[in-house]
Amino acid sequence: MKPYLECAQCILKWTYERAASSANEKQRYELMRTILGVLSREFTPSGNIGFICNRCLDAVSEFILDSSPHYNELKVKTNQTVEKLLPAAREFIKKGERSQDRFERACCLATVGNVSPIGAPSGAFEFPEAENIMTETGPLPVVIGDVYRAARDATRVLFLPDNAGEIGFDSLLIEELKEMGLIVTLVVKEDPFFEDATIRDAAHFGLDKLADGVLTTKGVFIPGEGTSSLYDAYGESDLVIAKGVFNFEALNGEVSGKPTIYMLKMKCGPISKKNNVDIGNFIVKLEEA
Repeated sequence: MKPYLECAQCILKWTYERAASSANEKQRYELMRTILGVLSREFTPSGNIGFICNRCLDAVSEFILDSSPHYNELKVKTNQTVEKLLPAAREFIKKGERSQDRFERACCLATVGNVSPIGAPSGAFEFPEAENIMTETGPLPVVIGDVYRAARDATRVLFLPDNAGEIGFDSLLIEELKEMGLIVTLVVKEDPFFEDATIRDAAHFGLDKLADGVLTTKGVFIPGEGTSSLYDAYGESDLVIAKGVFNFEALNGEVSGKPTIYMLKMKCGPISKKNNVDIGNFIVKLEEA
């Protein structure tokens, strides 16, 4: 996705707030100057937001390492919160009479799990939207396109999760994909990585055994970047499922010829405008070339 002007402010705020969680005042000045330096070089109208984010993250890698104890504690608590909700979530999915019904219910749960990022001073330890749709007291995400057909017609899926915690809801969707006979490769972030799901979070929900393969990426996944294993897995897949805003920003318009299902909350103006859906709503959107 090409950046809007306000995307620079968002990238700066997102990177700075997370990387600065364990920094002193002097280090915070250094951190701010470093991020601004990257943005001054890389932020152009023709750029890709995911690529720009990755360059910022590369430049502040030492701060990411320093912040890891803070985020690891929050992620453990959030995983435990979702773990308690999974029995009810499974029952909600099982109420679907057909494979399509169960798949769509799993998509809805995985999508509404994409709540505000985990962070100080408060953590995303509650998932009220997920609980509301399980009890049929809250609205379902906006579904754009025939997402079930895209999954039914696929053979190999590249699944890109977002945060810890919500990856527990993703595990239920992956269970449905496996029931449909699909081969699923999960791509998580290399540890440490702020609130995003890593191999430890995937293993907490048994995804290291459920998925057919688990790969890691140093930053936001972008087609053509990363290890040869990532490159091959992307090339072999005939469907991509991408969770969260950053995955949408990195992949939208970059996956020519490969159907992609996006699942995310409308958290900003540019994303809202791009999808013609009001801020605050959730979407499950199929993009086909």
